[in-house]
Amino acid sequence: MERKLSTDEPRRRLKLALKPAEGPVIEEVLEHVSNHGVLRGPVDWVFKAWIAYVEYATRGIAEAFPLTEEERGQLLHFRDAVKRLLLEAQRQVKEKLASIYKAVVDGTYRMKGNRLYAPDGAWMYVREGFAPRIIIRGVTAKTRFPDILKLPRERLELLQLGWRASDEGNDGGRPYMGTTQPWQVFAWVATRYGALRAYVASVNLTREGASVEVVITARGWMQRWSKAEAVDLVASHLRRGEWTPLLTMWLGDGKAERSEVLSGEYKLVIAAKEPWRLGSSIGAEKALVARGKEAFRRLRESAGVYGVLLDLLRAHKWIEIKLATDDALRAAYKLKARKRGIDVLREAFGQNGEIPTEQFSHAEDGQRRGAVAVAGVVMSLRLVNGRGGSLLAERYVRDLGRALAVAGRLESAGLKPNVVRTNPGYTVYIATADLLRLAERDGEIRRAVALYLAEKAKNGTQRQRELAEKILQRHPFLFSQCLSVASTSLCVDRYRTETPSLADV
Repeated sequence: MERKLSTDEPRRRLKLALKPAEGPVIEEVLEHVSNHGVLRGPVDWVFKAWIAYVEYATRGIAEAFPLTEEERGQLLHFRDAVKRLLLEAQRQVKEKLASIYKAVVDGTYRMKGNRLYAPDGAWMYVREGFAPRIIIRGVTAKTRFPDILKLPRERLELLQLGWRASDEGNDGGRPYMGTTQPWQVFAWVATRYGALRAYVASVNLTREGASVEVVITARGWMQRWSKAEAVDLVASHLRRGEWTPLLTMWLGDGKAERSEVLSGEYKLVIAAKEPWRLGSSIGAEKALVARGKEAFRRLRESAGVYGVLLDLLRAHKWIEIKLATDDALRAAYKLKARKRGIDVLREAFGQNGEIPTEQFSHAEDGQRRGAVAVAGVVMSLRLVNGRGGSLLAERYVRDLGRALAVAGRLESAGLKPNVVRTNPGYTVYIATADLLRLAERDGEIRRAVALYLAEKAKNGTQRQRELAEKILQRHPFLFSQCLSVASTSLCVDRYRTETPSLADV
């Protein structure tokens, strides 16, 4: 039965997923993994990011663990198999996304249950409260992963137990893992090494971009525990002082709150359907297992050689444990967090290429509504909602090297620009303070900024009108040419009359 659907949000997510994007540098990928675990972005970016991470992790494992020639061959076969799956899935999902997006834009789609169909039969799940999802068919491979940890069976089973109590599933009696977090792929297969079946299952369309779900089944292992049994056994081991199963359960279902750890609040919280099995219930599906730095220290010590793997994988939940137990690391992390995005990106780019010399033209100056020319760089003005409101001048570029070159040009004029990642490219921006100092000195910039604010005060959304009025009231020099005009809205006409060069902006 067909039904009507608001396509505004699916359309926005489809458009974001289909945006062209440059391939990421590995430092950027590792930043995503170490902070969030998941890789999200346009399809062109996210699949390349996964492939870059697989190559990175494979190289790290080969260097960190003593492997025989046979084991090294298995590791490389696993790498190549996963990369091949990702490339095949990327081609398939781009075709489906393009078809579905065209159907949504043209209004030629149809609904059947929770599925949105394009005329050629391509479809995606669309369900209120859930991210739209594209199913990928037939992208599968058989491969193997070597025993890199070389643990006694009883120690290995403790790691397996925690994964089973959290993210690990049961596929016809065989353990499997489905994840959108690339580090989890390696962290899990290291505990379920041997014969594997891997496939790319789906692509989710989130607010931040597409994410890829990879599923791996361990064909050489039989599932020994139900979910409830595994959780009970984790709790039982913990009561006897054995923290290893809790470590991998935390890696699966732990609630990572980095801000709390950095502020000195140490709580081990795990999501569980029946929290009382693990500890004190602090919500419908959350258990407070332990408090204090000592709990995190016990988790870290329980890892043993597994911690070497988690280190090189840059697993974000493992980093939570290290931040809670290492005062020097925590201090260094806080210092890094205070660094501007441009400094972090420069460090990353400096290891991969030379920042180009950028040429700028003044021909564009004043040719766009809401634009200003700063040091020869044409930038767009934008009101930003927030405490008190702010006004930025921004320049979007697709390439990181070009973004850093633009920033360098602005710095040469005595400004303090910043650069942030905005998939699929980068945005160079000047903050309010710098922009206002420029407006005080430069009449053209002052007129452009005042006109932009006046138009927003007249024709913007309610919030934009409020922000524009506040900024104009706070900085009277922007309104100097309109002091004799009673209302802000009339200022627009006055500006157009008094500044002919802006009449056609």
